[in-house]
Amino acid sequence: MKFFPNWFEWDERSLTFQRTSVAWGLYVRHLPRWIALQVLIGLGLMMITRGLWEKYFLYQTEVQLHRLAEKEKQVQTQLAAAEKNLERLYTQAQQLYRPVLGLPAVPSARWEGHIGGSPSNAWARPWYRAQLVLAEYRNLKSLFQERWAHLERLPCIAPISGPIVSGFGFRRDPLHGHWQMHTGIDISAPYGAPVRATAGGYVRFAGWDGGGYGLQVEIDHQNGLVTKYAHLSRLAVQVGDTLRRGQVVGYVGSTGYSVAPHLHYEVIEKGVKVNPQKYLFLWDVR
Repeated sequence: MKFFPNWFEWDERSLTFQRTSVAWGLYVRHLPRWIALQVLIGLGLMMITRGLWEKYFLYQTEVQLHRLAEKEKQVQTQLAAAEKNLERLYTQAQQLYRPVLGLPAVPSARWEGHIGGSPSNAWARPWYRAQLVLAEYRNLKSLFQERWAHLERLPCIAPISGPIVSGFGFRRDPLHGHWQMHTGIDISAPYGAPVRATAGGYVRFAGWDGGGYGLQVEIDHQNGLVTKYAHLSRLAVQVGDTLRRGQVVGYVGSTGYSVAPHLHYEVIEKGVKVNPQKYLFLWDVR
């Protein structure tokens, strides 16, 4: 296939036109000038259009790169703020919540983890620390709930407001005058005053006791502790009821072996009656 076009010339010897090849430049010189001009203008327009398109494409690329750079800067700012908050939460957990629970602080190396200084690690660090803080607070929440459930079952509030008129231990019997063991405390209160559960649990006994306690309530706190509320005038609960701390169990009276309205209150620890003032720390008894 020939690249250059064919041209016809007169052959004097054969008296005919003969096909011959000519150079491109010679061919162009035989074209009308207006055609050549149009070709040149077209080529020029193509070059100009291409240049403008490339310039527009570069401009759009620069705009996108600028937007991405601004977006990256915003994200980095947000990540820095998030890291600061995460560090504050983690420090609070180590310096406040862990000491309250009696737990040792976590070594600082755990906070740093295995994160280096490469760009990819810089992006991974906030995620790693967020997971660390989340795990720490989940653990603390579980421990708090466990401790709170334990505290909820400790008889650490007063069953009623009033002065202690007779403590735990040996004393003279108020009726007969002889010495005997007093297995609880007596709190003076007006007749009919509400008596409240000192801890959460369930009612294992509610009724009359023939041994001198009169009308009484016993609550099992399901941790080896039982509390007893005696000499009541009437009951507010029945056997099997589940109670929360502070719920009314009955009302002050003088039933059973009693000389005046008061509440006889006992704490039984693993079957042994102990001094209720052992759990005095949240009492408001005057």
